Amino acid sequence: MSTERTSWHFGVMSFTGTGHLNSMILLSQHLKDRGHKITFLEKPKIESRVRHAGLDFYPIGVAKSPLKEKNARVSSPGLRSQLSTLRFNLKRVAQDLEMYLHETTIALRQTKVDALLVNEIALAGPTVAQIVRLPYFIVSTSVPHNFGWNDLSWLSGYKYSESWFSLLDAAFLENSALRMRGPIRRELDAYRRTAGLEPFRKAQKSFPQLAHITQLPECLDLPRSRLPENFHYTGPFANQVARPHVDFPWNRLDGRPIIYASLGTTRNVQAFVFRLVSEACQNLDLQLVISLGGRFDPEMFPDLPGNPLVTKYAPQLELLRLATIVITHGGPNTVFETLMEGKPIVAIPLALDQPAVAARLRRLGIAEVLPVMRLSARKIHRAVTKVLDDPSYRAAAVKMQTKLHSLHGLQRAADVIEEALQHHAAARLGPVADHHREADDRATISLTAR
Repeated sequence: MSTERTSWHFGVMSFTGTGHLNSMILLSQHLKDRGHKITFLEKPKIESRVRHAGLDFYPIGVAKSPLKEKNARVSSPGLRSQLSTLRFNLKRVAQDLEMYLHETTIALRQTKVDALLVNEIALAGPTVAQIVRLPYFIVSTSVPHNFGWNDLSWLSGYKYSESWFSLLDAAFLENSALRMRGPIRRELDAYRRTAGLEPFRKAQKSFPQLAHITQLPECLDLPRSRLPENFHYTGPFANQVARPHVDFPWNRLDGRPIIYASLGTTRNVQAFVFRLVSEACQNLDLQLVISLGGRFDPEMFPDLPGNPLVTKYAPQLELLRLATIVITHGGPNTVFETLMEGKPIVAIPLALDQPAVAARLRRLGIAEVLPVMRLSARKIHRAVTKVLDDPSYRAAAVKMQTKLHSLHGLQRAADVIEEALQHHAAARLGPVADHHREADDRATISLTAR
């Protein structure tokens, strides 16, 4: 790549989940350090986090959603409530999708960004980019959707469903959000017709991304014989930039080796798992530290077996350096950070991409994996002691640590983005900024009418 670098203005569609947000912020900070401007276009609830990272922010969806108010009244137990919740979630996803399509399109024209970084889970991103004729990149913060999330369930032991309805709910998510079928596809295609665009299934041919980047390292993935030319493994987006300060009772660490347990921040976290983990570790000569990820308050767990140290949030990077072993749900954020510290894992995947991540860890001998269904303290204890007593788990984790540190994921991702944009600009025989003046007139008229 030429040492002469052009400065770009990137718009970022991130999604608000912590794991996604952390990774997108790290990539954005690295691009900013290279001289680029970054503007996040997202819901106001993450504005302070983004601005604390030194990045610009443009709020999307400022108006309060009436669906959220309605959902607060749907609280009765039973099948009727579950069906009502499923219908509500469908409406909420459709409403959010239309909101992002409409408001982000306007925001991109006002902020005059040059290119768009789209988290793979930000479903409106490719259509928004096509409407305003902006070059864009897809960024997978975990296992890419088209690699499959649940096809390795037999390896991970994943059977998270307490009822047939849980299976139905998971299947709905898999088909509508990940595979873009059903109601979400219909909503998206309806909007695309209004904007004068072809159906979404044809978008990849008519307006493809410049590159698809994943922080999943190739050395952790399954062997693959065929990948698109513009697909790039980079490795984890990790650096030494400090995160916002988190209060933590360091004085309560008693000097014993630490087991760090974190089950993430998603709604799939089940409170009973924390009690089982505590019971499993109570007779080990180690100190258990539990991070509740903001989903619960420590006051809800006053009498856990073994008296573990329980906090609402934890300074994860610092604790991972101290930990001997990590118990996690298998979310990519925690897993990548754990592997960067060379620590072995006991994984209890709960939902979404976690089974796929856990399966890869188990395949490489880095982790023991337990299904949350029929989970017991005895099974957790057995897995923890196995990982502690068998040095091969630690050796595999350290081997992966060495590989990950050699990848320089952030640098590689930024190189791919800059190189692709420079080639794109050269092919256009003009600056990428000209895209702002080349927006589809039919789309502009149609969208203004909405």
